[in-house]
Amino acid sequence: MLAICRLSVPLVGSIFCARVAVAEPITVGAVDKVQAQVEATQAGQTRALVVSSDVYFRDRCHSRGGARLQATLKDGTQLTLGENATLLVDEFIYDPSRSRGVLSVSVIKGAFLFVSGRIEGVNGAKVQIRTPIGAIGLRGTTVWGGPIDKGYGVIVLNGEVTVTGRRGTVTLKQGQGTMLFGDGKPQRAAAWPAGRMKRAVASITFGKQPARQ
Repeated sequence: MLAICRLSVPLVGSIFCARVAVAEPITVGAVDKVQAQVEATQAGQTRALVVSSDVYFRDRCHSRGGARLQATLKDGTQLTLGENATLLVDEFIYDPSRSRGVLSVSVIKGAFLFVSGRIEGVNGAKVQIRTPIGAIGLRGTTVWGGPIDKGYGVIVLNGEVTVTGRRGTVTLKQGQGTMLFGDGKPQRAAAWPAGRMKRAVASITFGKQPARQ
């Protein structure tokens, strides 16, 4: 508990907002794992992401074919991307001393896995993922989302989310998923078939590393 509190101290008062111009890149997290080629673009400059690379506020992270990325933000939130995916951290406010917490992430394309961090423990915290089909509001959550079975799916592995499409909102609890198709209306919450679940997990799973000789 003390270690967590000390880790939180440098974050107190740190505010990262998409509406504020920032002269220098601000680190919001770091890369834990990378498979194949993953890049980040910031202010027109592109750099390769490798293990321990910093992730900056407003980085546009992009994974290429066969690639995976796992990164952890400073509050402990963990983000994993599948192949051909693009992610952007739009807003990050973590100030537990003032009960302020906001995290907004855009997954512009591809599959992702989101595991919530300490920011969701802040009273009144707002955590949201923007996707091509609408917004996902989170509460103490582990959630997968992405294109699957000719639509867009969201499945909750832990916690609770609300999925808002162009034509409605559905609440999902642990073990429940939804699908959205061209009409933008979320289907009712229901357990997913085993085959769909297997494909979802595979889309963000890292391949086995070759054994060291």
